Amino acid sequence: MTATRRSLLLTFVLLATVATAAYAQVPSPPAAEFPYTGNRTAVWIVAQLHILFAAFILGAPIFVVISEWLGYRKQDPRYDRLAKEVTKVTVILYSMTALTGGLFIFVLLATYPQFTTWLINHFFLIFAVIYPLLFIAETIVLYLYFYTWDAWKGEMKGRHIALGVLLNIIGTVTLFVIDGPTSFMNTPAKAAEGLSLVEYIQTASLWDKVYNYSWMPLNLHRLVGNVTFGGFIAGLIAAYMYMGAKNEEERAYYDWMGFVGNLIGVGALLFLPFMGYLLSFELCDYDASICPYMMADQLSMFFEMQGAMVGLIFLASNYYIWLSMKRIEGVERVRMTAVTLVVMVALPFIMTYVWTIFPVPDPRSLAVLVPLTLAPWIIGQGMPPIGRITVSSRTVIKVGFLMVVVGNAIWMTPHGFVATQALATEHLELPSDWRFLA
Repeated sequence: MTATRRSLLLTFVLLATVATAAYAQVPSPPAAEFPYTGNRTAVWIVAQLHILFAAFILGAPIFVVISEWLGYRKQDPRYDRLAKEVTKVTVILYSMTALTGGLFIFVLLATYPQFTTWLINHFFLIFAVIYPLLFIAETIVLYLYFYTWDAWKGEMKGRHIALGVLLNIIGTVTLFVIDGPTSFMNTPAKAAEGLSLVEYIQTASLWDKVYNYSWMPLNLHRLVGNVTFGGFIAGLIAAYMYMGAKNEEERAYYDWMGFVGNLIGVGALLFLPFMGYLLSFELCDYDASICPYMMADQLSMFFEMQGAMVGLIFLASNYYIWLSMKRIEGVERVRMTAVTLVVMVALPFIMTYVWTIFPVPDPRSLAVLVPLTLAPWIIGQGMPPIGRITVSSRTVIKVGFLMVVVGNAIWMTPHGFVATQALATEHLELPSDWRFLA
């Protein structure tokens, strides 16, 4: 796609966003019924497609800038090449993100005109001013960052890295801004004493609506999730390019790129359950009836499948690491302290018990997690007799593989978490004049 076509496409999406804000000011037409799938499924499909593209273009630049900085500091061209190739894919997918975002807006307007109008009116400043301006700024900086890559080398490399940092700042702010309406739909601001929720929302400021219970946990969860997704997609790109490589040098590079992408994905994925737990904690703190509804009622099977899929991601990543280690000559001689193996096996059991006493985000839970994580290094350095007891690194990988298999089996074993009936109490039901939101 040429630069002219990209510019036309982005201009179209920007105009669609502004037109949507203007559309919200006129009387809403009757809702259209989406053929075959129905309105809810249609909105879900389009929104999910948009989020997949958006997650990559917001997450990839984070490790791209770090990779570019490492290449500059270590004078290793592999890091710079990795950063540039991932940025090239980001530029291509940026257009698809804008296109699917525009499609999402039109589907919302057609299927839920009353809801879309109501939401845009309450977040008019975001949809009509802040988000379009951030979108324009991110577009300009992204294309500048990509097209100045070869021109800003040597002494100007620091300036180029700073431009990448600016791109990440704008992208993160964009994410935080659009998460305001998203989190509001899950946990709207609670009304004060003696004031109904409808009256409170009508008079509340924009900040009161944005800064709700789940806003910051959702920001953190999506930020870490974007980096995870971006890392794995970088590994996917490397795998595809590896299959088409013409010589051993190219294959060696893309093998290394796949390793780095997998490392980024797994490294960020380790933090994702904590962010998800924090988000769930805030949802339950907002209203306790949400917890059983999510985990043991209508939405329980989504959590069952999520647990299985996350386990499969760890399995696949672990298997990839094991295959990579098999190709390295002399890796069987690489050993690590046996304390690492003991801590790895004990960590899930200990932290499950600790979190029942000090739930996240209680900082006292970190008082156990941090020392436990550092235990292999501390014991290895401070207690030489114990530290000298070692195991093969391949053994550690195999044990980790078995732990994920067993964990998956336990997670998928039925514990009575089956969908029964809605547990929403009367005070959680929508007001009569909000029925169009259902």
